Amino acid sequence: MSDNKIYLYNTLTKRKEEFVPIQDGKIKMYVCGVTVYDYCHLGHGRSYVVWDVWKRFFLSQGYEVFHIQNFTDIDDKIIKRAKEEGADWKELTSRFIDAYFEDMDKLNVLRATLYPKATEYIDEMINIILVLMEKGYAYKAGDDIVFSIKKFKDYGKLSGKTIDDLIENYRVDSSPYKENPLDFVLWKASKPNEPFWDSPFGKGRPGWHIECSAMSLKHFGSPFDIHAGGQDLIFPHHENEIAQSEGYTGKKFVNYWLHNGFVTISGEKMSKSLGNFKTLRDIYQQYDPMVLRLFILSSHYRSPVVFSPENLASANEAWDKIKNVIDVCSSFGFIRRKKGVVPNNFVAALCDDLNTPLALSCLFEKIRYTNSVVSEYEKSPTFELEGIISNNISEILSMIEILGLQYNPVVLFYSREELSKEFEILSSYKENFKLFEEVNDENIFKLLSLREFFKKKKLYEDADKIREFFNKSGFLLEDLPRGIRVKKR
Repeated sequence: MSDNKIYLYNTLTKRKEEFVPIQDGKIKMYVCGVTVYDYCHLGHGRSYVVWDVWKRFFLSQGYEVFHIQNFTDIDDKIIKRAKEEGADWKELTSRFIDAYFEDMDKLNVLRATLYPKATEYIDEMINIILVLMEKGYAYKAGDDIVFSIKKFKDYGKLSGKTIDDLIENYRVDSSPYKENPLDFVLWKASKPNEPFWDSPFGKGRPGWHIECSAMSLKHFGSPFDIHAGGQDLIFPHHENEIAQSEGYTGKKFVNYWLHNGFVTISGEKMSKSLGNFKTLRDIYQQYDPMVLRLFILSSHYRSPVVFSPENLASANEAWDKIKNVIDVCSSFGFIRRKKGVVPNNFVAALCDDLNTPLALSCLFEKIRYTNSVVSEYEKSPTFELEGIISNNISEILSMIEILGLQYNPVVLFYSREELSKEFEILSSYKENFKLFEEVNDENIFKLLSLREFFKKKKLYEDADKIREFFNKSGFLLEDLPRGIRVKKR
């Protein structure tokens, strides 16, 4: 594991702190997931790209990351949408869970360790509520069960607001049954034609806030290392999670709270009510998902990010520069199979509260230098310049991997020296290369090695069959003195 110290901004303490996990070398990280009643929007994309880069960076530093991200699969919005569509609410949530993965896979977001669904943890939620009632934190309000915020002396410690400030500045439910308008629902009594579960409090369903507490405590216990989400979740969701979780366990809930900033469009926060709502699928119709990812990372994760055609165009130009340097280096055979060292200045930027704008400046500085060396090499090739370019492109690839930027070069190069190392292993494929159904990124190297083996044994007809196999699969082979250039058509 790396000795680098990582600093992050903890919303709970309102300052940047050195990150020290509870268990050495292992991180428990819970991210609030989506309510699955619609397609993911740009705000979701930003949030999950940010937490994905945090995770990738932790992994690059040698940590094991146990990452949980929930799905809220029962909620007023889900019930409303299902009624509007005349659909079963379970079918609706299943459909939008599938859509979530489709959208995030395109953004190259790594899968979480676990994706719990709220409806799978009803028993755990009921148990927490029963304990809270026994301890005097929760009470019956009409037919609902609610949490009494005045019983939790630290209420407001995450948002930094007093109870009076919160009542004055936030829209709250002023139910006549509540002792305080900020008291929040733990269990909602059932209504006609709505999903419900049996409980000691009667038929009903859980409130939103209790869901995340139940799922995180079930798998992590308390305290755990990191709880993450958007800034809009600080209050009331995360504030209420702390109150009910610490009321239940009597212990600290989470050590580090991380929150990403809003997406703004024309100076306003993106929202459905303002009519400036953009789904990821809308954006994918115009831009490569990697352009969107690069656009997201061009701003610090805690700052607002301004969505505009101009900013997307800048991200598109930047992505072209990344693709170009990879294609050029690949076409010359400078990309090695061995991973490169990640530059110290890049690591230092990410150690400083995931400063991706600074990390990107390190990346593009390396790209500019690499391009200048390639230009020199084209004029006067030397082994020394080959080594410099090879090392630099390896570093570039290591950096973009941590940032989650994914690109397969259009032109590939495989040296005969590399391919010859596979000869003995691949000799058994002599009569069986047709077992490969197609040429793809997984088997290109093996097929080319086999072709070199055939040529060495003067089995030229077999070697030509492999060339034709490549051709039919949309690849052109170009034999060069040092190796083979493969171009995707």
